[in-house]
Amino acid sequence: MRIAKCMCLLLTMIAVLTLAGCETGPDARVSAQPVKLYVAPDGSDSAAGTIDAPFATITGARDAVRQLKQQGAKQDITVLLRGGTYYIDETIVFGVADSGADGHTVAYAAYPNEEPIISSARAIGGWEKLTKAPRGLPKAAKGKVWVADMPETKGGNWRFLTLYDGEEALPRARSNGFIPTGVCPLPNQKFRWDDLDTLNFPKGALRNYRNLDDVEILIQPTHQWLVNYLPLASVDEKKLVAKTAIDGTYMLGSLKEEHWAGVNTCWVENVIDALDEPGEWVLNTKTGKLYLWPKGKKPGNSIMAPTLRELVRVEGINTTGLSGDQPVKNIVFRGLTFIHGDRDLWDKETAGIQHDWEMYDKDNAALRFRGAQNCTVEYCTFRNSGGTGIRSDLYGQNISIFGNTFRDLGGTGILLCGYGPGLKDVNKNNRIVNNDISRCGRLFLHSPAIFIWQSGENIAANNHIHDLHYDAVVISGVRPRFYGISDPVKWLPDWPNFRNLKGLRENMRTIRWDEVGQPKNAKEARRFAHARNNVIRDNEFHDVMQTLGDGNAIYYSCAGEGNSIHRNLVYNTRKAATEIRFDDDQEESYVSENIVFGNGIKLKHTNYIENNFIIGGQIIIRPETAVGSVVQRNIIYMYPDKDYFYDMKKDLLDLARPDYNLLFCKDSKKGRGLLAEARKLGHEKHGMFGDPMFVDLENGNLQLRPGSPARKLGIEQIDTEKIGLLDDPAFPKLRRQGFMNAVWKE
Repeated sequence: MRIAKCMCLLLTMIAVLTLAGCETGPDARVSAQPVKLYVAPDGSDSAAGTIDAPFATITGARDAVRQLKQQGAKQDITVLLRGGTYYIDETIVFGVADSGADGHTVAYAAYPNEEPIISSARAIGGWEKLTKAPRGLPKAAKGKVWVADMPETKGGNWRFLTLYDGEEALPRARSNGFIPTGVCPLPNQKFRWDDLDTLNFPKGALRNYRNLDDVEILIQPTHQWLVNYLPLASVDEKKLVAKTAIDGTYMLGSLKEEHWAGVNTCWVENVIDALDEPGEWVLNTKTGKLYLWPKGKKPGNSIMAPTLRELVRVEGINTTGLSGDQPVKNIVFRGLTFIHGDRDLWDKETAGIQHDWEMYDKDNAALRFRGAQNCTVEYCTFRNSGGTGIRSDLYGQNISIFGNTFRDLGGTGILLCGYGPGLKDVNKNNRIVNNDISRCGRLFLHSPAIFIWQSGENIAANNHIHDLHYDAVVISGVRPRFYGISDPVKWLPDWPNFRNLKGLRENMRTIRWDEVGQPKNAKEARRFAHARNNVIRDNEFHDVMQTLGDGNAIYYSCAGEGNSIHRNLVYNTRKAATEIRFDDDQEESYVSENIVFGNGIKLKHTNYIENNFIIGGQIIIRPETAVGSVVQRNIIYMYPDKDYFYDMKKDLLDLARPDYNLLFCKDSKKGRGLLAEARKLGHEKHGMFGDPMFVDLENGNLQLRPGSPARKLGIEQIDTEKIGLLDDPAFPKLRRQGFMNAVWKE
């Protein structure tokens, strides 16, 4: 058998090398001509890999490429995938041996005008109409539920968290929501991390289910900016107390923000009691049964469950030391479609990055780079999957993500995630350009479209990002408080006691403690914040912040110095307090030439806000701001009229020192009065009140007319035509739709 397999592979390679214009034999010399191999769903891995005799799998083609390289091939190699679906039940892994030769690439690309689809789904059959209703099945579901025996799921050997009908994600059964009865005493202090696995619930919200291992709660724990999926460990129906098998990010209490009063923030999932609508399903791994209330009369032939979270991984040799990483190089993915990955499931060893919005070094993406350099993903589609689209972990340099589409994902669109804080800084110089990213965070509602953590010198440009539950772009690192450093403005004096919680999932598990030592202050801690000098420019953001609270379109926190937010368009951000926000410990970064329709920009610490057009909002100045910040040469155009252009408090204005700004609102008396008040407090000595004289605001022409007072203040024109996708710029598109109706929705 082994001899036959070797002979088969040898014959395959002879055919491939012949097609490539190569000689064969002991002294073979490989031609410099590019090589093409072919794969098709109806092919065979024992075939020659030609267009007439294609391989059947990507791994088969990968192995053939390895053989070519062992034969001495150093030219470009392209593996062309014919259209159709490639079902996999093991992650496809590319290692260092699969790299392209120096100056050349190995590309896995769609055959022209065809769509190759990579899916980890497995079809589920054997459905039978449920005749004996299990305990708790709602009356509305009786006679409508079907069941499939799935012995392979027993004992949790296969516990899938998402289910699909074709490519449509089916909702897992979810209970009516409730408000936890426990409350964190001081949610803005270290108490938020006390007792992370106790859920106090109202009567009737939970019961002691027989298959607790399958049951999860979905909760906004104490804070409005995230959700947790947590498996249940126990339920005491008398005491109305449940325990979770995994800690929450924060105490599992109710939200204290006034605008969330009376809003449900906790639900139970995957329980038969909640199977009360068509399309819903429940998996019981104790009995090995899958229950489904189909949308039609019976389940079709396309009900499928994912077998993997991670479909494709490009993995180099990653070391814990400061050197020695060996990245995979020069691999290209072009025109491929990735679907049907499963949702992430945390365990007790999982390490989280900021607010557990994503996990550190985790196998939760459809396509994952883990130690890669000079690789490209272009014109691919990531859709209808339970996890993240693309992530680049640990060592990741010169990765180009261009022209792709991301939609309907359970997690983040794109994540760049370097090593945790320490001396190692090897995730950088990546490009995220011209991608359309929407409807991320379908499951983990807090998931941003782009998340850059401990990764620097990157460019995210000309992307179209829209329709999200929470933030669009997050750039962050690890705040000083996680080193045990107290912030005198915000945190209690006993904050250093927090250092005793080094095992906390959020951020602490990522810190390379042997390298950072014990920083004494925030400045020392920021030495290890490696998300520096990132450029976010010419992007179009809209319809974000649709569900959660205390978020923004673009968000920075302790990322590092030198970051730039330049010439972006932001509109329709719904629940965003501000569209662009500097948060805790973000220093020395820039916001310039952005056009913001909404609530405005929030300033903390020493940062620079210059030459932006803020239409409808203001600049919020926080007490954490440091003297040295700049707020100059902005147009603040209140539309409709609000109460202030920025906080009219002397102590705050003294920090931000606003000047040379053009302020305008329709109520001239009110606007001039606010300017006079700012001057009385020692600021806006050169600022002016007046109409900026846009050529045609209603129709999206924000050019400044001759004679505009903005010109006298040194405010420069913004080139709006470069914003948005390269082939569908934002402003021409919005003008076609009716500009102000498109960008300003109450």
